Amino acid sequence: MLKRIVLLLLFSWYTLLAVAMPPAGSADSLKYTLRLNDQYLKEKKLITYIKTYYSYIPIDSIKSANARMHEIFLKSNLEDSRAFELFSESIYQDRLSHTNEAKNALFAAVELAAKNNDHYLLYEFLTHLAFIQTYEGNAIGAISSFRMAKRETIILNDAYLQAAVNVNISDIYYRYNFYNQSLYYLSQALTISIKYKVREPRLKNVIYYNISENYFRMEQLDSLKVYNKKLKDSKEKSYKLYTYIKRTDYYLDLLKHNYKSAIDNILMLQKDKAYKFESLDWQNLAIAYYNDNMLDSAKKIIEKVLVDKAQNNHPEIKYNLYELLGEIAIKQDDQKQAAMNFNMALQQSKDNTNRLIQVGDVALRMKLDDVENTYNQHVEVYKSERLWLIMIVIVALLTIAFIALFYRNIKQKRHYEKLLFAAQKEEISFINSHNIRKHLSNILGIIDVINHSEDKGREYLEAENYLNYSAKKLDEAIKNISEKLEDGDQ
Repeated sequence: MLKRIVLLLLFSWYTLLAVAMPPAGSADSLKYTLRLNDQYLKEKKLITYIKTYYSYIPIDSIKSANARMHEIFLKSNLEDSRAFELFSESIYQDRLSHTNEAKNALFAAVELAAKNNDHYLLYEFLTHLAFIQTYEGNAIGAISSFRMAKRETIILNDAYLQAAVNVNISDIYYRYNFYNQSLYYLSQALTISIKYKVREPRLKNVIYYNISENYFRMEQLDSLKVYNKKLKDSKEKSYKLYTYIKRTDYYLDLLKHNYKSAIDNILMLQKDKAYKFESLDWQNLAIAYYNDNMLDSAKKIIEKVLVDKAQNNHPEIKYNLYELLGEIAIKQDDQKQAAMNFNMALQQSKDNTNRLIQVGDVALRMKLDDVENTYNQHVEVYKSERLWLIMIVIVALLTIAFIALFYRNIKQKRHYEKLLFAAQKEEISFINSHNIRKHLSNILGIIDVINHSEDKGREYLEAENYLNYSAKKLDEAIKNISEKLEDGDQ
């Protein structure tokens, strides 16, 4: 199914979008990258530069291009330059189809990154190693590498990388027909992308498409319809979205047993320049031909796919193809050819079964990792909530203490105000009984004397000074009382 090639392309596109930079492959873009102060961003851009650099170099110029890349790293003062040099060597060897050399370079790069505790480079190197292992049919190695890469994404706390590695893991399980397991990791990827609002338009479309692939293999028509619609309704117009929509369209035809319609659509897509026609489409065309009883056409396509070197390490694909050839031979009444094809299918099945056992074993360990990670996340949440609870309790206690002190102060203030008021009342009563009444009595007495006098004018003149003196003293006493009353109000 050439899934490894598809994933490599997708991963490159993901990285290109997530890390914007000048056109890769140019000297300016490399100079720009090497001048960056942010180490994490610099590493991202360098990884993207290296991948893009080798992907566009013609195979006949690859050797000289590789020499130029090594020279660049030798002259640079780049931190971890040796690790980047090994990574570029791995891609170079992979382009030459030297799988062992590519892996050895990556193993050395992983060792250096681990020594330097560089989690991002570890993620990149392990992921690339997993792609190579997938291509060579080493499912146990690929899942183990992805498993270690996933741990690095958790340490990096990068939601996009966590979602991407879950998509890659799901593909391994899909390849070996562990569809529920594949859907589990796709569900994880989708949950992460939504929860953390990952702004990567291609990611969600890839997840929807891969979910569609699983439902197609599980022959769940209604579920496939749902995700076919999600792809059509997607507002994220991304690379290969058109291909995803058109492919899942003819998947629906196949599940509805509309084989003629599926054949017509696939043949039209073969001529459609906007559509990325792949080995997977050839296989599906062969299945459609077989189910439409066009046996020779189906046989011709299957034989063409089987000789493709890309299928050499993939018994899970070759098993289905040989089995289909056996069914074709039976229908054509060629018992000898049928026996040969079923025998080949049996050999591929044995190899595939051994790998399935290994994949199942790693699946258990992956599940344990997920449980451990979930537990650790819950512990972190518990610690955070516990800290907040302690802070809330402390704030609550301080608030209660403040309110209690405030209430106590108010109560004491009122008590002292009552005492002060009582003292002022007593003082005012004293002033009233001694000063005011005394001077008022003097004034009233003088007036009474004047009123009973035969010569009031003479009597008034004699008493005028006493009358003025008593009136002033009465005024002073009244003012004194007023001032004390004002002080009491304050």
